[in-house]
Amino acid sequence: MKVAEQWKPFLTAVIFLSMTCLYFGSQGLAAEATRFLVSYGGTAGYQLPLWVNRELGFSKKYGVDLEIILIQAGSPNIQALVGGSLQLTQTAASSAVIGANQGAPVVIVATLENKLPMLLISRPEIKDPHQLRGKVIGINRFGGSNDAAVLMAIKAWKMDPKDISMLQTGGTSARMAALISRKVDATVQSYPEIYQARKLGMNVLADIGDFGYYTNTSNIVTRPFLQQNRAAIKGFIKGQIEAMHYVKTNKEGSLKILRKHLQIADAGAVEGTYEFFAKRLQRSPRTELEGIKNILVSIGAPHKNPADFVDMSLIDEIEKEGFVQKLYGS
Repeated sequence: MKVAEQWKPFLTAVIFLSMTCLYFGSQGLAAEATRFLVSYGGTAGYQLPLWVNRELGFSKKYGVDLEIILIQAGSPNIQALVGGSLQLTQTAASSAVIGANQGAPVVIVATLENKLPMLLISRPEIKDPHQLRGKVIGINRFGGSNDAAVLMAIKAWKMDPKDISMLQTGGTSARMAALISRKVDATVQSYPEIYQARKLGMNVLADIGDFGYYTNTSNIVTRPFLQQNRAAIKGFIKGQIEAMHYVKTNKEGSLKILRKHLQIADAGAVEGTYEFFAKRLQRSPRTELEGIKNILVSIGAPHKNPADFVDMSLIDEIEKEGFVQKLYGS
């Protein structure tokens, strides 16, 4: 298997062994349900539907018993998926597109966010986007959603990318620290970090979601697993749709679950995170192909067909059956 050999070296022994033990140790617990080990790529508000799904057992109603595990960043999630340690991952669509473009047999089956849930924030003295000329913007890493977000903003402001510099400063906490210490003049963040940034006097220059589609948090499987386990994956997606409905219609219950997983004591930060993400959720987790197209452009593969990276057949079935309509009553 050429693809498997290409990707397996990237798997660490710790990830492989821990997830394998979690999965196989659970096989005898629920004969009536298919056990799914599902990873998620980061602790932030955009994971809320998956957390709700796990906590309230929505997918279990449809034959899928979830075990979830955090694996920071998109690439390790895709590597673990291809290596066979996971049944499904919820992570950035760009990681799946990059992997598939390099030959990994992965496909997006559902998307929770078709726009980047990021805001571009700056130090207090920078109040206008054009004041960023000659300044440094902190990002996680090149080739990820951070630098794509910055370039989307620069384009929207009719600026030249050469007008600014981007510096790899690391994850969420590292970027915030770099901003506070003046190592960078601006950065991209999401909630709850935006709440903290506002309290520190930082300015919000833009909501990147206003600049167009760029597919983000998605549910990803391998193509062989999809072919062999369509019913189980469909059950998982139905659970996700029900969890999305719960988030949109049950604020107090959602806040309780969000507080537990974010482990933040500040009630304002938790509520701000909920409000930011709940309003962005659609009724159905359908992937917008324009968002995939924009990812392909950003990774230098504009000639590729966006439809080749997604499989919406299960969502087509779910919608045709009236499942979403019944949930919302219309």
